[in-house]
Amino acid sequence: MKSTIEAVDFNLLYTMQKFASSHKKKDVGAWDEKASQMNLKIHEGYYNDVIDARVILSSSDTLLDIGCGPGTFSLRFAPKVKEVYAFDFSPKMLEILAQNAKEKGINNISHFCCDMEGSWENVPVCDVVLASRCLEVDDLQKVLQELDTHAKKAVYVTFKVGKSYLNEEILKIIKRDIVPKPDYIYVLNTLYNMGILATVDFIFPKKCGCIDSTTEEEYIQALLWSLDGITPEEEALAREYFLTCKAQGKNPALRDNRWAFISWKK
Repeated sequence: MKSTIEAVDFNLLYTMQKFASSHKKKDVGAWDEKASQMNLKIHEGYYNDVIDARVILSSSDTLLDIGCGPGTFSLRFAPKVKEVYAFDFSPKMLEILAQNAKEKGINNISHFCCDMEGSWENVPVCDVVLASRCLEVDDLQKVLQELDTHAKKAVYVTFKVGKSYLNEEILKIIKRDIVPKPDYIYVLNTLYNMGILATVDFIFPKKCGCIDSTTEEEYIQALLWSLDGITPEEEALAREYFLTCKAQGKNPALRDNRWAFISWKK
C-alpha cells in the first residue's frame, strides 16, 4: 500500500501550475537577444560565489554545464576540472561563451547547441552535472531523469524560491496580480517520487531584491522582461515608484532572487 505522499504526482502538479502561471517560458529568440546584455552582468556576484563554494569538483572530473548561457560557470570551473561540456539552446549564448573562453585562454570547454527538452542522445555522461537557474521546463521529471542519468558522481541544480521572479513590493506598487509559478518544492518532491533523496539548501540575496546601480530605463526594461510586457498604467506607477525611491535615498525593489540549491550524489 502506498502512503499518501507517494500517491501524489508532483510532476503533474508542477505541469499544471506552470501552465497556469503568469510567468511564461522564454523562447530561443528572446535569449539570443538577451545574451549580450546578460554577458555584461552575470559573471560576478554573491550567487555565483555561493555556487562556486558548494559544487565539489576535482582536477580529474568532467563537468556537464546545462543551460550554460555565456559561460557563467563553465568559465569559472574550467580551471578546476579536466573538461567542461557546456550546452545551451541559444546559439548566441554559445557564441559569446566561445569568445569569452578565447579571451581568457581557456581551452578545455567543449560547447554544443542542445535543447534540454529534446533528445539527449549525444549529450556526454560526466562526473558532475550542473543546472543553474535553467530548469523552467515543461516536463520536469523527464529532464531531472536526464540529469541523473548523465551524472557519474553528483548533480547540482538551483530552482526559484517563491511565486515570482519579482519582489512582492513592486508587484503591489504596479497593482499586478499574478498566478504563481511553481517553486523549488515541486523539484524536491518530484525527485522524491523518482526515488532520489536530495539535499536542499538556500541562496538568499544580501539586499532582498533591491537594486542600487541601474537607470530608470533599465528598471522598466527589467519589468518588461519579467512580466512579458506591462501596461502604460503599470509603467507609470513603476516610474513614479523608482523616482520616489531614488529621491528618498532608497533602493527600489525589483527581483526576488531567492534560490534553492538542490543536490544529490550518485
